[in-house]
Amino acid sequence: MRLVVLAVALLATCVIVQSVGMLVLIHWLARVRRVLESPSTPRRVALLLRLFLGIVLLHLIQVGLWAVVFWHAQELPNLETALYFSLATYTTIGFGDVVVGPGWRVLAGIEGLTGILLIGWSTAFVFAVVNRMYEHWRQVHSAS
Repeated sequence: MRLVVLAVALLATCVIVQSVGMLVLIHWLARVRRVLESPSTPRRVALLLRLFLGIVLLHLIQVGLWAVVFWHAQELPNLETALYFSLATYTTIGFGDVVVGPGWRVLAGIEGLTGILLIGWSTAFVFAVVNRMYEHWRQVHSAS
């Protein structure tokens, strides 16, 4: 039961991190809206690169949270191994060369489920931004 509570707490923390991060990115995009609508390809590519870096950072923070829990519980021998395990689990790659003990495997499964959902959220967000760029481009070019 203790591990289920821990898993729910970690899931909730990740959703909070993701929510705050997405809101920060939304506010940033609102401030740089003119770049989204810019005819300059290099400026738009630079914006998308910064957007991707921000999203990857959000997910690495979440992976780090899970890793610290596995490491602190002494389920994994060191922080590097815990980060590797959590990254493989969160992204659902799951190499299987590093495993945790009984009980903790359920926690790892919940980490994978969390990763699938939050990476999907990020993917949808990037799609919305790129779609906005495309729609603007289409309006400009259909008017001329």
